[in-house]
Amino acid sequence: MNQDRLKKRELKIWHQFYLTNLYLWSNIEWAVSEAIRETAHHPPFVLDVGCGHKPYADLFIECNYKGLDCTRENSSPDILGDATNIPLETATVDIVFTTQVIEHVTDPKAMICECYRVLKPGGFLILTGPFYWPLHEEPFDYHRFTKYGFENLLKQAGFVSWEMKADGGSWAQVFLAINLQLRSRWFIPLWVIFNLIGQFMDKIDHTELSPSNYTMLARKN
Repeated sequence: MNQDRLKKRELKIWHQFYLTNLYLWSNIEWAVSEAIRETAHHPPFVLDVGCGHKPYADLFIECNYKGLDCTRENSSPDILGDATNIPLETATVDIVFTTQVIEHVTDPKAMICECYRVLKPGGFLILTGPFYWPLHEEPFDYHRFTKYGFENLLKQAGFVSWEMKADGGSWAQVFLAINLQLRSRWFIPLWVIFNLIGQFMDKIDHTELSPSNYTMLARKN
């Protein structure tokens, strides 16, 4: 991933990151839909932690949506603050949304505990993070997580119920890894071929031993 943070979502077969976004974005849309449908307050207050340029804001059009980030450099936050010390009162947020941020936080346990703290009872955390991904946004790239690592973080924060989805299977990750090594745009024809092969193999021989990411929907009691 380059240093420019995602500004909008465009799923194209000729994109280098197609085989992660194909599954990641679908799972995010599922989690957002579930959280908005099940939340007790309308419109729900949504806090996007590590919002960047808010590429998912369109999913929260009918919500009171605010973005939080630690800087305005290459980002467009409404609230400046640290993910491990969110500047909001306890139990004031209906949905905390944070995607591909946790690997850049030095203390992921503190981050999840803060997300839990600011959520209202019955509120939702939507969280995504990588299992496999090359180094990016260096040197601020600290962690990769198994599904059991994520589950442990959720438990330690106080969550007792959640649903987790792998963002693609092992075959998708294999061909994604190849595409990520082919950095020049001269390789676009190969990106298309490997995207198609990876998607096809994922359908006929789907395993989740090595996905690129995970998406979680957790609820605070």
